Amino acid sequence: MTYISIVVPVYNEELLISELVKRVKINVKSITEDFEILLIDDGSIDNTWKKIYQEASQDNRIKGIKFSRNFGHHYAITAGLNDSLGDWVVVMDGDLQDRPEVIPDLHRKAVEGFDVVFVSRQNRPESIYYRTLQRVFYFFLNLLSGLKFDSTQANFSIISRKVVEATKDFSEYSRFYVSTINWLGFSRASISADHGKRLIGSPSYTFKKRIKLAFDIISSFSERPLRFAIYLGAFISSVAVIGAIWILMGNLTGKSEFVGWSGLMLTLFFFNGTLLVVIGLVGVYIGKIFQQVKARPLFVISEKI
Repeated sequence: MTYISIVVPVYNEELLISELVKRVKINVKSITEDFEILLIDDGSIDNTWKKIYQEASQDNRIKGIKFSRNFGHHYAITAGLNDSLGDWVVVMDGDLQDRPEVIPDLHRKAVEGFDVVFVSRQNRPESIYYRTLQRVFYFFLNLLSGLKFDSTQANFSIISRKVVEATKDFSEYSRFYVSTINWLGFSRASISADHGKRLIGSPSYTFKKRIKLAFDIISSFSERPLRFAIYLGAFISSVAVIGAIWILMGNLTGKSEFVGWSGLMLTLFFFNGTLLVVIGLVGVYIGKIFQQVKARPLFVISEKI
């Protein structure tokens, strides 16, 4: 009999826990009676853990993991994957925008012979402005990271046990579920499904957090920004050499128009600004090394049920 794990990170979702559990159970039961639902409380400050505790007390197939503080969405996914026991593991968000009704379709596609199946979200309820901004965000993310991210896909997916075990070999401090799965490879497919609406509350994943996540992804999975810095340095050096030759020829022929200190100051500002950008970029990578060599735990669990 197939055993399925459902990994759901949650943060301040006390009003949705009961509805989430009910809908997940209904849809997973259409596949198998052997399943577990892992709810990871990422340091909520409301009664989310109390609700998880109540649900787990009533059904031993529901498991709760409580972080000592807010460590982050993708660290919560990591904790869920590490504790999961299923032959197949579904990863989904807890705000019900990832609709539990899609789980049977995910499993059906996976058993066709794929280790990884992601959901491509269709008919999204967000505004055109938000979706346009998101496409721009993913364009630059793909450009700078050298990875291929699909803007229609998020974390909603199903992965096989061997993929789960492979994720456990990752020791990086920076965590991003999608890029980890992409890097691992394995046979992969996707299905299309309507994106659900958030029933209660507002998203906790702000644009600022998305930008921070993008920097983490780029600096953790790609050296491309450093290469861009080299190209930029080579370009500026070439321009400087050409400019020097032009000025020298002008001085020799008496036709130089490069007079006064204003042009010199602008040139100095330009070069110094570029130098600071490149140094800052290198500093980001050194900071990543610093975080990694400290070897602190990815997260701290304060309680389980």
